[in-house]
Amino acid sequence: MNQALINQFQTFGYIHCKAFFSPHETQVLSDAFDAAMKAARDGKPPPEHGEQRQQVNYLIDPFVPFFDLNPDVFYPLLTDQRFVDIFSHLLGDDFILPASEGILHTGDTAWHHDNIAPDGYFTMRAHIYLDHLGSEDGCLNVIPGSHFAAYRQALARGRDGQILNAIRALNMRPEDVPGRYPVVNTPGDVIFMNHKLFHAALGSKGYRRCIHINATKAAHTNAEPELVDALITHLHHECAEVRITTAAALRRIGTPESLEALNENAPDSSDTRKTASGQKVIKLLQSN
Repeated sequence: MNQALINQFQTFGYIHCKAFFSPHETQVLSDAFDAAMKAARDGKPPPEHGEQRQQVNYLIDPFVPFFDLNPDVFYPLLTDQRFVDIFSHLLGDDFILPASEGILHTGDTAWHHDNIAPDGYFTMRAHIYLDHLGSEDGCLNVIPGSHFAAYRQALARGRDGQILNAIRALNMRPEDVPGRYPVVNTPGDVIFMNHKLFHAALGSKGYRRCIHINATKAAHTNAEPELVDALITHLHHECAEVRITTAAALRRIGTPESLEALNENAPDSSDTRKTASGQKVIKLLQSN
């Protein structure tokens, strides 16, 4: 990752990495995604357009970590050097991977932001969209720069951080928000986004298949108590239970079996919580 991309991410709140995956890699992910989501539905048909989306992680029925539905394809993403390089440059070498999921979107998504870490810190996500998505058919829309506190707070005049109510109060359609930018997606692209950034999906005409890989900066117990508290709250929400290990160990091992073995053998600590079955081992805190 070069300094120009780092500057773009810090300035705009996202970067769009085109052709991140080869056509073959993309097809493998696409096929694995479809099979995994079908398995999570017990073979039932997918939801219809406009019905509730299908979201698979171990906080939502059927309470299965998405990557466990095809470990051979999905788990290597966690140790893929292309992801490691970007997360390391943006979050530090000891970044945390708290949760991953698969989502089958069935309609528009209103303007919103995700997790708000304490000032000076952030959490982020890699979006792997598996379909061609243009400005008129549901691609990710962002408001560049809205991850900055003053801008975000000015926008977040609606309930629960949503700006839809504020837009309605201005008699404005969601697609007419000034400054919105549609991030047109070609299968194989990956979009890295600060969770604080306002984003939406507008004009969706069909399914949007997406894999999310979430990441966050590590916390140093003695030096960053505010971030430690925020991370415990965030990670408890994201993945329920976690077990501390080192990021280096995560990258060395990388298979569900070895991760689970390390998880079982990890020493007990008041600062550790065990992962859900088969979920990757992650680092929560690092003592100075």
